[in-house]
Formats: sequence, C-alpha cells, structure tokens
Amino acid sequence: MQTTIMKMTDAFEHQSFYKSKENIKIIDCRDIEGTRCYLDDLAKEQLLKRMEAASLNGIHFIDSGNYHYLTLLWLQRINTPFNLILFDHHPDNQPPSFGQITSCGGWVLEATTELSNLKQVFTFGVGEIPDISQIPTDIPMYISIDKDVLSTDFAITDWDQGDMTIDEMISYLKEIIKNRQILGVDICGDSGEYAENGACINNQINQTLFDFFANFL
Repeated sequence: MQTTIMKMTDAFEHQSFYKSKENIKIIDCRDIEGTRCYLDDLAKEQLLKRMEAASLNGIHFIDSGNYHYLTLLWLQRINTPFNLILFDHHPDNQPPSFGQITSCGGWVLEATTELSNLKQVFTFGVGEIPDISQIPTDIPMYISIDKDVLSTDFAITDWDQGDMTIDEMISYLKEIIKNRQILGVDICGDSGEYAENGACINNQINQTLFDFFANFL
C-alpha cells in the first residue's frame, strides 16, 4: 500500500504521523501558483504531472480542505464504474462563480457531471446519514474524507466544522467497508492557517485514520 502526502501548505511540516511509514510518496506542490480554493488550468496540468508517480490505490493525504478538489484529480484516474463515499461538512456541489474553473466548493458537482464512471455519491455529514445497507456491494468505491465533518475536539481545520466524533466516523466506515472493494482513500481537512496550533490533534487523527485504512488497503 502506498501512502501519498500532498504538501499544498506547511501543514505537514508540523506533523510526524507519516515520517516512519514505508512506501511513502511525498508530492510537494507548495511552489505551484493558482491552487488555493480554485484551480487554474496551468496549475491543474502541473499537479496532474506530479501525481503521475503516485498510485491511485492507497491512502492520499491532500492537506487543507481548500484543496479538496484534488479528489477530483484522483477520481479522473478510475477507469471502472465506482461509487464515491464522501465525509464532509459541506456538499461541495456549488456551480463555479466564474467560468468552468475547478474549485474546492464545486468539485463534487464537476465529478458527477463529467465522470461517466462515477455512478453515485453517498455523503456523510450533510443532511441525513445515508442508509449504508443501500450502498451497492457489487461496485468498487473510493472514499474521500474532509476532517471538517468532525467536531473541533477531533480536528482543527480551515473551515467551519460539524459535530461528528472520530468514533462515529470509524463506526460508519466499518459498516461501509464490509464486503465492499476500496479503490483508494483520500483525507483532507488539515490546517494551513493554523498549521502549528492544529498539528497535535490533526496528527493524531491522521494516524488513527491511517491505522484504520491500512487494514483494508
């Protein structure tokens, strides 16, 4: 299993959970302009180029929620029908404010309209919790987690946060994963603005999620 660390801010400079792991791919993108919240075409081209060296199948830590659109770039690499399992305090399905630019607030809408292999999105953290028994077991899934779905007791993010506990999240994930194939996982919701202040709690939650998914990937 490969673990990918995408450095979009200095958040991971203050964390240690990944430093002793085997098969780590670190992709430092802090020098790429045009990436914060919105992704311009040149930046997208540069990101895709750097991501080529990383495997889709694994755990991807993709920094702050400002860069949750990176999930879309991972999903574009899936060449089989799949479902998306999304943990997020925001639906991320807003139309772009201008043009057709990719954004952290609209990447889900872009995925559902542009990716023919994406069949359904099941979102935990916005509205009612989906009926897990209705998530098909005969189609692979990709899991994307924004830690802003968690309360501030469990994560420090750059966005307003929900009230889910880490125990609740793990409980949902255990049921979701049962008898279902996982293509890959990504995790965002670290803090670029409060990177140092949030480092301890975010490092702990990242370690918890890594340990959980390592048993399934």
